[in-house]
Amino acid sequence: MIRKYDVLDVFRLIAALFVVGIHSWPLPDLNSNIILFQGIGRFAVPFFLLTSGFLLHKKLKNLTNKEEVVYIWRYVKRLFQFYVAWWLVYLWLTPLKWGGTYRFEGQHGMQLLKSLFNQYILYFFTGSTFIGSWYISATIIGVIIVFVLFRRLSVLLQLLIGILWLGALLIVLLQGKKVAIITVFLSQTPQILPAETFLVAVPFIIFGRAIAKYEEKLSQIPITLLVSIVIVLQALISKEIFHWRSMGTAISHEQLFFADILAIVIVLIAVNKTVLNIKIPSARYIRNLASFVYMGQFGLLILASIVRKHVGIMFSNWTMYAIILLLLFLMFEILQSFENKRNFKLVKYLW
Repeated sequence: MIRKYDVLDVFRLIAALFVVGIHSWPLPDLNSNIILFQGIGRFAVPFFLLTSGFLLHKKLKNLTNKEEVVYIWRYVKRLFQFYVAWWLVYLWLTPLKWGGTYRFEGQHGMQLLKSLFNQYILYFFTGSTFIGSWYISATIIGVIIVFVLFRRLSVLLQLLIGILWLGALLIVLLQGKKVAIITVFLSQTPQILPAETFLVAVPFIIFGRAIAKYEEKLSQIPITLLVSIVIVLQALISKEIFHWRSMGTAISHEQLFFADILAIVIVLIAVNKTVLNIKIPSARYIRNLASFVYMGQFGLLILASIVRKHVGIMFSNWTMYAIILLLLFLMFEILQSFENKRNFKLVKYLW
């Protein structure tokens, strides 16, 4: 019997809503935004990466070595199609920064050509081509590293590598400004954003794979214990985010230790034996909507900034957040209605 992880899909949508909140700061109180979105909401991206590692390992479980290789590359191909679909949709967005300002201002000739090549192509490996794309490219590269390059390593050895990898990454991101060699390196390579590359993806894909490997034992953890841990972690994340913001040593707050732990615990809740009894008939719809919300938000956020700046229509961040979510839902409903039509089958690559 094939297990279905319907609650995992619900958590995906919740995580996507948090990501929109991270980028829009919707609450009127600054500290509330910091705690809820810039703190607790940071579980979202690690959670997405964990689910990728978990579900891919589950798919490979009963395949032969040859079938595994075929399936992995098919999975990578599907992710790349997802990336290319949004790359095409966001051709207009790529030249713009957050706030809608033009990123190639004052550039001409060969300098402009080089910048265009870097932004549209090269930054696939070191950050984002279009805003928000780093998550897809990081997942693609992370899957290749974990499931292809690390293929002959045991899951336990991979887990050790993942723990050491994440530890080093957190030191770089949260203590980087105190380490001269890190600040010098990043100043010389401004196109490399450690918090937005495959460096983040690799450890969480490994952890997701380990959860899948030892699912039978991990699913036995009492659900009340897991929920209690989630409650405690929310308080710890609130303390952690303010700690690092006050210390001034962080290169980026996109990764927080306790938010990463929260992501792992949420996955454990989703695969818990008690939760697996919950069946959601619309789980596939929710899963596709979550993917669309995650990627579709960026264009609408930039358009909102342009409207504010150049049209003079002012609205609160909460209004923007609500309108963006409503538009994303409406756009998804419209596009999904075309998915099975002969001339519009490529629409499916948007989720």
